[in-house]
Amino acid sequence: MQQISQIYIIDDDDIFVFVLKKLLQKTKRFHDIIDVRNGSEAIELLTVQHAANAKLPELIFLDLNMPILDGWQFLDEVEKLPFKDELKIYIISSSIDPKEIEKSKEYSTVRSFVSKPVTMEWLHKISG
Repeated sequence: MQQISQIYIIDDDDIFVFVLKKLLQKTKRFHDIIDVRNGSEAIELLTVQHAANAKLPELIFLDLNMPILDGWQFLDEVEKLPFKDELKIYIISSSIDPKEIEKSKEYSTVRSFVSKPVTMEWLHKISG
């Protein structure tokens, strides 16, 4: 089983973040779980980590509806980063809008669009 050393959860929903962290911990495959409240904070953190030659997160779980810089705006900013190809982003959204699912495919860093709630089976699948 693959171990994931660092993961970002970018979501402003405290309850969802709490539940997802519990699920991630339960799998015993995800270790350093960093939660960020919006896309702006996440871009800043990624940029600082990259500048310091620190290891970037292996996975990013991204919500679309957040204040300050939403998920789409975050993805637009990620596309400008010189290290974008090192990122694996999974959109986790309560939306089931086919237009949003199609739009997510326009971003090279997005691996998948997943509707909430997240299941243990899905977490096992993405962590190998």
